[in-house]
Amino acid sequence: MADSEQTGNNSFSLFDACAYNANLNEKDYFVGIKYENDRLRVNFPLGYKKASAEEELKKDVLNLLGLLSSVSDANESFIQAQKVARKENVLFPIHAYLYLIKDFLTSGYYFEREVVYSKSTHGKANWAKTARQIKPLLQDGSVFYTEFITRRTQHNENELISQIHQYCVWESFSKIGWLFSSLVPVKPRIKFNKSLFLSIIKTKLSQTFNEKTMLLFNYMIDVIEFLDKSSETKNFTYGTNEFEYIWESMVDSAFGEKNKTKYYPHCYWEIDGKKYSSDQLEFKQSALRPDTIMITDKGTENQKTFVLDSKYYRYGESKLLNHLPMSGSIIKQIAYAEYIENKENSGELKHKSKSIYNAFIMPYESKNADENMKFVGSARTDYKAGDKSYYKIKAILVDTKWLMENLNRNDKMIAELADLIERGQK
Repeated sequence: MADSEQTGNNSFSLFDACAYNANLNEKDYFVGIKYENDRLRVNFPLGYKKASAEEELKKDVLNLLGLLSSVSDANESFIQAQKVARKENVLFPIHAYLYLIKDFLTSGYYFEREVVYSKSTHGKANWAKTARQIKPLLQDGSVFYTEFITRRTQHNENELISQIHQYCVWESFSKIGWLFSSLVPVKPRIKFNKSLFLSIIKTKLSQTFNEKTMLLFNYMIDVIEFLDKSSETKNFTYGTNEFEYIWESMVDSAFGEKNKTKYYPHCYWEIDGKKYSSDQLEFKQSALRPDTIMITDKGTENQKTFVLDSKYYRYGESKLLNHLPMSGSIIKQIAYAEYIENKENSGELKHKSKSIYNAFIMPYESKNADENMKFVGSARTDYKAGDKSYYKIKAILVDTKWLMENLNRNDKMIAELADLIERGQK
């Protein structure tokens, strides 16, 4: 926070700064952290359960930041296209700020170490220097020293690199230090000077081979570059207006097959006897892509395939029918399932499924600690008659906080979701 005005004020409450289900307001789809005009705001995604204690809330904010960070790490183009991390037109280096805070809380300020030699009657003697600089006493043919040249290491707190580190630590705490501690480091006396700061750090960086120190210096450079580009404004933003892409990624991470390209339908043009795929067109139109393919009992006679369409829709909170997937999404799901069935029947896919199912996955906040997923209804179309399992698309609600905390794919979660889709009211 700027000058720690919020965190230093006893009236500040992190709970008051947090907003839940902000997406119910159609004018504000932002998910993440904003600090504007000396006010903090944290927007959680749809369905995120409110914390009951401040420490839990801080963990929730860190969890949100970690999720946004992991998405931007995995797909750099996502940052550019979806504006995951932006300070106006400047990327906010969240990794650097988090690292500097954690490193400071663990190791304190960075100081250059210098070795000092002095005369002393105590301490570990440097015998080579002692023999050269101290006149010994002779007694009964033996040599005695009443004082020695001893070596000790001391921190040079006046080094510029130490002052620059102090400035970067203060800057990091002023922005997001409230997530970790009520501690607010004193603002250093040194004034921000980009060219000087970068010159000192890069010189020191070229002289060290310690990986931890190199990492620290590189993150300090990121902070300094950001401060210069942000024109010293105290406002910053870290988040996205299009969380639906992250919701899709979350569902796929928790439930999906890693290699799903073989389930992608492709389109072709035939012109003058030649076949052209959509990927060869000038604008590189991509194939239709199901969000997530989930398979149970893979490679056995009981194999079942589930085509999951992640919908970051508001139905779980609003219960309004117009917040459910519409006709285009329903028909597309049936087309995906038919394509998979045809590829299995033709032998293009190695294993044939006993059944193929369709489902929409939407966010909600569970009121029951033992119910993290919930069936709410089914969609159908009148142009497909019959009882094939994939003709009916099941609507499943998944608790947002629970999913964010369980992104690693595991068989138990997959089995629970599969059973819920199969058991959905007929």
